[in-house]
Amino acid sequence: MPNGVKKWFMLQVWRVQQIATILSLVMLAVTDALLVYDKVSWRSGVFETPYTGVVIILLAIGLVIWGVSIVWDLKLKMWREQMTVLVEKNPYNKERMASKEIVMYNLMWLPMLEHIGKQDPEVKAAAQALRGWMRRIADEDPLVKKDIEEILEFMGKGGSGLVKLDKK
Repeated sequence: MPNGVKKWFMLQVWRVQQIATILSLVMLAVTDALLVYDKVSWRSGVFETPYTGVVIILLAIGLVIWGVSIVWDLKLKMWREQMTVLVEKNPYNKERMASKEIVMYNLMWLPMLEHIGKQDPEVKAAAQALRGWMRRIADEDPLVKKDIEEILEFMGKGGSGLVKLDKK
C-alpha cells in the first residue's frame, strides 16, 4: 500500500479516535442519566419532568467525570507514564528521526561537528555518519522530505538553504 494511502487512512483513524472518546463519554452520561431518572421514584420539583431532571443528572455525571479527569491529570499525572510507554513501544523511535529532529540536527549539530571535524577525524566521521543517516531516512520516506520542506517554508526565506541532505 503506498505511503500516502496509509498516512491518509491513519489520519482518518486518528480523527475518529479524537472524537470517539468525547462522544463515548457523552453517550455514557446521557444513558446513565436516563437510567437514573427512570429509577427516581420521588419525582418532584425540578425532577418532575424529564427535561429538567435528566439534564440535572447529566450535569452531575459530567461534573463527576470532569472532577475525576482533573485528579487523573493533576494529582496522578498518568499522562507522563502514557507518553513514556508510547516512546518505549514506538518501533520507529530507535532507527528513525522525525522531520523536526532532522531539521534541528542539520541546523545545530552538524555545523558544529563539521567545524570540529576539520581538526579531528573521528568527529568528521561522526558528522558524515549522522548526515548519511538523515539522508537515508529522507530518501526512504518521501513524506519526511515533504515535512522537512514544510518546516523550512515555515521558517521563512532563509530556511530552505540551511538543510542540505544531498551534501556528501
